[in-house]
Amino acid sequence: MKNADIKQLELMCELIETQSLSEAAARLGMTPSAASQSLSRLRATFGEEVYVRQGNAYRLTPHGEQVMGGVRAIVRHWNEALQASGDFDPSTCELRFAVACVAHTASPDLVRLHADMRRLAPRATLDFQVPLHNAVDVQSLRAGKLDVLCASAPPPPDMRDVHHELLCTHALTHVVLGRGHPRIGESMTLAQYLGEEHLVAHYRNLDPASRSPLDAALLAHGHAARRATYVQSLWTALHMVSRSDYLLTVSAEGARVLERYLSEVRSLPLPPDMPAVRSELHMIWHERTHRSRPHQWLRERLREVCAGTIQ
Repeated sequence: MKNADIKQLELMCELIETQSLSEAAARLGMTPSAASQSLSRLRATFGEEVYVRQGNAYRLTPHGEQVMGGVRAIVRHWNEALQASGDFDPSTCELRFAVACVAHTASPDLVRLHADMRRLAPRATLDFQVPLHNAVDVQSLRAGKLDVLCASAPPPPDMRDVHHELLCTHALTHVVLGRGHPRIGESMTLAQYLGEEHLVAHYRNLDPASRSPLDAALLAHGHAARRATYVQSLWTALHMVSRSDYLLTVSAEGARVLERYLSEVRSLPLPPDMPAVRSELHMIWHERTHRSRPHQWLRERLREVCAGTIQ
């Protein structure tokens, strides 16, 4: 492909994303007429159609599906280079950030993170993803499909092209249960806790050898491991707790959040003779964004919404 400039490529990306010529033009400070002429010239450089108009929609052709990934990468890297070349001003940032975060109940506060982004960087975009908790997440960091990964464990030490830090920890101090639980009243003993069935939001995999740290602590103190059903979706776990007799062990802040938004559940403190257990949240990012000022700013926002939760 010859004679295409970054502005034309960025315009095509905006057109496919917004599905509106006028909105794509407005985002780049162009008139719709000028944008249309620019896109016509760009389409001619590809040699065959990249997208077609279908009613009010712009659909990628098979050829367009092949080339758009590379086009988006070119535009993203160019914008990152521009943003990193001088003093960073979030109010002018137009990057699209992608964060994948394990589904903790309280921290990081993704709602606050998104609100801060809209207030401080209104022209930037922040997308949230669900991590897969395997090597694909790191591959996404390396490929630029993901900017920050928030996971319950650090990366393996042999992955030297990624950085990480402990973002926050949570003491597991409370149990969430249905309001009409038939066997547990206003308090709970350790025998009652161990006698009930539990749900474990287990994100990495369902291998019994990678058991919950809480069960490992119970075994280390001479107790039996809990009878537990493992689920990889916190949302599913919450629905099951609200409609059954299962128990879900969370942090104090997590319990407050769940009680605030789920009227069908209540919480109790764990028995005082329970072993102390903490869960961790690690922030992981790739070397390619390590020195990027916009990405440094994003990571600092994540630290802020988690501030005070490392205990």
